[in-house]
Amino acid sequence: MKLFFLLCFIFFSLVLFAHEGHQEQKQMQKETIQQIENVQEKVKQSNEGGRPLTWIQWLGSFHLIVLHFPIALINMVAISELLFVIAKKAMFEISSRFMLIAASIIAPPTAILGLIYSYSASYSGLMETFLWWHMWFGISTAIFTIAVLFIRELFGISRLYYSCLILLFLMINITGFFGGGMTFGPYHMHPPL
Repeated sequence: MKLFFLLCFIFFSLVLFAHEGHQEQKQMQKETIQQIENVQEKVKQSNEGGRPLTWIQWLGSFHLIVLHFPIALINMVAISELLFVIAKKAMFEISSRFMLIAASIIAPPTAILGLIYSYSASYSGLMETFLWWHMWFGISTAIFTIAVLFIRELFGISRLYYSCLILLFLMINITGFFGGGMTFGPYHMHPPL
């Protein structure tokens, strides 16, 4: 009987504490939404109708256009290599090499445009943290894309190449996650409740 009361006490305590955390999470979400609205208001004030005020802002805005190419290419390299391992058809090996070369060409300019774009945006709080992580993952991904291409060209298709490709796949998607968080808010990947 004592065990039953002890378990009931623990269960109800957990329910109580879980409810407390839920309220804190809602408050944190409200604060984050307020921060996002403040940043959006600053951007509206600095840009009349979304028009860039300087040539640097204009040049940096191309980051939003070209960023999709390295994301798609690197993800497709991973899929193409997986299909090559499964099907052993040369077409997958040739296409993955082509896409990796294309990604190595477009990734560095994308990272540079992102750096330029970051100087024209003003973020604070959690968004500033997202920007920092997005920036460093983006720079690392651009450099590592070139390194993976050289590994493939020097050592061929090997375990080292596949290991580096898996790491590159993770890096590009983490970079995209932080970029999406800056664009759509920090909870953009949370499922609807």
